[in-house]
Amino acid sequence: MIPIDHLKAVPPILDFEASSLSDCSYPISAGLRIGGTLNHWLIKPRLDWIDWSLTSQAIHGMKRSYIVDNGMDVDQVYAEMKKLLGPYNVIYSDNPYWERVWLSHLGDFNLDIRDIQELIPQHNKWCWKENLEQQFQANNLTHHRADHDALALSLAVYDLQNL
Repeated sequence: MIPIDHLKAVPPILDFEASSLSDCSYPISAGLRIGGTLNHWLIKPRLDWIDWSLTSQAIHGMKRSYIVDNGMDVDQVYAEMKKLLGPYNVIYSDNPYWERVWLSHLGDFNLDIRDIQELIPQHNKWCWKENLEQQFQANNLTHHRADHDALALSLAVYDLQNL
């Protein structure tokens, strides 16, 4: 496991993987790095969540049947996330629009989801993408796995705040 205690100063960072990028999409996994902890949930679709994209499946690498068989009930994911996020008013993401959409599918969260770019000092924004990719490689993380994405984003923010 990658030690992440030093990330406690970085605000919470959320990432979702989803069934697709359509208006009918829903979250299938969530990664939340909060404090020195990395959380991950595989989310079992509700019965009325039927949207599925094979293109998205090819990107995140999970079949719908696997998620149905192994996912956690939406209400349980909501309760756990609500408890963790309770003390916070603001969290960050690399795609606030979609994170808001997918978070709302889980339940009501009174949160402002802001762009992660706000956390990066202006003089270091030029190397954001390069640094993010370095975090994936240096820490043996997998793209489009929600917990790995949240961790890589957190590590890159920390690194660029401390250059």
